[in-house]
Amino acid sequence: MKKVSIIGAGVVGQAVGRILRERGYEIGGVVSRSIAKAEAAAAFIGAGEPGTDPVKGASGADWVFITTPDKAIRETCERIAQGGGFSKGSLIIHMSGALGSNVLESARKAGARALSIHPIQSLASSEQAVRNLPGSYFSIEGDAEAIPDGREIVEALGGLLVMIPGEKKALYHAGAAVASNYLVAVLDFAVMIYEALGMRRDEAVKAIMPLVRGTVNNVERVGVPDALTGPIARGDVETVAGHIEALEKYLPEMLTLYKALGRHTVSVGLAKGSLSGEDGEKLQKILK
Repeated sequence: MKKVSIIGAGVVGQAVGRILRERGYEIGGVVSRSIAKAEAAAAFIGAGEPGTDPVKGASGADWVFITTPDKAIRETCERIAQGGGFSKGSLIIHMSGALGSNVLESARKAGARALSIHPIQSLASSEQAVRNLPGSYFSIEGDAEAIPDGREIVEALGGLLVMIPGEKKALYHAGAAVASNYLVAVLDFAVMIYEALGMRRDEAVKAIMPLVRGTVNNVERVGVPDALTGPIARGDVETVAGHIEALEKYLPEMLTLYKALGRHTVSVGLAKGSLSGEDGEKLQKILK
């Protein structure tokens, strides 16, 4: 069974280490800038040698996960490579959604292979990540000869695999950001509207969550665009005009966002077929 080192003991590193340990993989170094954090991460993983030296932590590992913040991945990889921490033929992995495997070029020059493996998942805590990673899709990009190991990693994490071209990594990450980060921003927009009614923020969140869950369930069940409901999907021009009037009065600073989202929703409604071309034109006119 392969030996795995975790360089960067945050949420992702801890979750990956724990899942792989539970699947029978040997855990080597568990490295953080703080020895206390490294010790806590090793305790969470249930194995591993905590430390603060990435060169020592990576030494002797078959798979080295560099799960530092994005801005530190290249520098950390270069430090390990310069210190002789990578074994010939070992696999170096980072799990950034925004960066390609090219940031691991120093590992390649040291005789190792490189992959970028990223879960299409929101990971807020290590415990949640251990629960959420299985069943998630993972993107892989990097050295062709390392893909079989990448498949093994994704399978061990309980995930599903999607291959992406390295030159389109930023586009891939934009899709993930829209699906997760922008969703939170849109929900914040909805909460702001309910706050304008006089509701407390915590009440507003609780009020919209059954609707959000129902919508997400519909998307999973019937897909996009068929999950679209509401006034734009129905071609209810008067209702949308009422929204615009209310926002102009109570939340004028959010009107531009509402209209931008509305214009795209018109396109989704047209794709669904529930919105006629005539009503779509009327909606686009008032949403300009």
